[in-house]
Amino acid sequence: MGLWVVSRRRFDIVKTKFLLENAISRSIVRRALEEVDGKTRLEKIIENYGKDVPVLERIRDYPIYKVLDIVRRAFNRTPEEFGKELRNLTVKKILLNAVKSLEKYGVTTPQIFVAPLMIVWNFTYRCNLKCRHCYENAGVLRGEKPRELTKEEKFRALENLAESHIPTLFFSGGEPLIHPDFWDIAYKAKEYGFYISIATNGTLIDEEMAKKIKDLGVGYVAISLDAASPELHDNFRGVKGMWERAVRGIQNLVKEGVTTCIAYTLTRVNKDELPKLLKLREELGAYKVLVYNFVPVGRGDIADDLSPLEREEAYRIMLKELKNEHLTVATTAPQFGRFCKQNGSKFVSISHYGCARSEELGAIVDVIGGCGAGRAYAVIQPDGRITPCVYMPQLTIGHILENSFQQIWDESPVLNMLRDRSDLKGHCGECEYNAICGGCRARAYAYFGDLKAPDPGCIYNLKYYEEFMEKFKNNQAISGGVRKLS
Repeated sequence: MGLWVVSRRRFDIVKTKFLLENAISRSIVRRALEEVDGKTRLEKIIENYGKDVPVLERIRDYPIYKVLDIVRRAFNRTPEEFGKELRNLTVKKILLNAVKSLEKYGVTTPQIFVAPLMIVWNFTYRCNLKCRHCYENAGVLRGEKPRELTKEEKFRALENLAESHIPTLFFSGGEPLIHPDFWDIAYKAKEYGFYISIATNGTLIDEEMAKKIKDLGVGYVAISLDAASPELHDNFRGVKGMWERAVRGIQNLVKEGVTTCIAYTLTRVNKDELPKLLKLREELGAYKVLVYNFVPVGRGDIADDLSPLEREEAYRIMLKELKNEHLTVATTAPQFGRFCKQNGSKFVSISHYGCARSEELGAIVDVIGGCGAGRAYAVIQPDGRITPCVYMPQLTIGHILENSFQQIWDESPVLNMLRDRSDLKGHCGECEYNAICGGCRARAYAYFGDLKAPDPGCIYNLKYYEEFMEKFKNNQAISGGVRKLS
């Protein structure tokens, strides 16, 4: 979830936690969403907060106004500043989403949202690289030329997403910047008020494109860099010279003042590169290293996946970075939050959201943390199929052109299954860190073909991992891109 990962503004989580636990009752939320003169009370507050207008005297009596005033003071804003921020289209979407989620579900651990906070749009299967671990099996190595949405269909898909008031849109691929439709769709997304971020291999970002990205107003750009060593990175990416071009892309964006992150996919092949990349991040002036949770799907080979013990060692390195108060690392591995809490860190990672002081977090990590698939985010594939996670590329739950996205989000049996963690198997089902982790459901599905299976990447499910690998090494069948026991 991209917003918190790259936020340069520190949130007062103590007061936010107080707000969630004490200030917002479901009756207050329900009243906030009641219509008065054709608009909800909440909408009236958003439109008028901080303005010197007659209606302000009346809306100050609304309980939700008083709740928002608590938030304003927690963030140390003047009424004028806060009102302007509330009227930002992205912030407005997030606020409406949060309030509607509280009305429908209450405060849940973890929180279930009435619409995803983020959509990852795998924009195209096209790619100029040949990455060995590509979850999308993109580029020339894919073989056949699959159908993709036409430009007109992409605009229809974008309109469908906008109707669900989804706040953030993360363009990925393939390589999104290689597609001729990208810019027109991205600018239209900005008109709809989406917070936009881009995942790219960075090789196409010259000085001119860096300026164009800045003008687009993206929240951040994540550039794939899988090693500090050019040779290792290029071997990973399948084309020589790509390390230098990716680094140049980072430098061009940093020069333009675009928030830029290094996206590092952690595998057995490049696991020793993590400390080196943390150092390289500083040298390049990039904002964070985003450590991506490799899952063996697409072209990803199960032999490249880390063992639970190797993954724990990676967490140790990341935790050391946090203990030195270098809040420059985040990860999509849900177990990292558990690892931080177990090891007494004063900082705790909330999955891919970011980090904060553990003494300030309290119960909020239970509300926010863990796998967001089906609960807080979903994926649009290049052909318009909707899947719960980028690491579940073949698990289709609907099509963006055939039904409203909101209907799919509300009614999908698969998504509702992912939202319920009460019947997870293995240690995941009994773990005290279930709310802030819940295991990687994509890895469980890739290994066992079962969304509820134990996550074999966790040290507490080591026996399941070892049993699987014994059968794997004995040449038992592994089918297709989703590797599971047959």
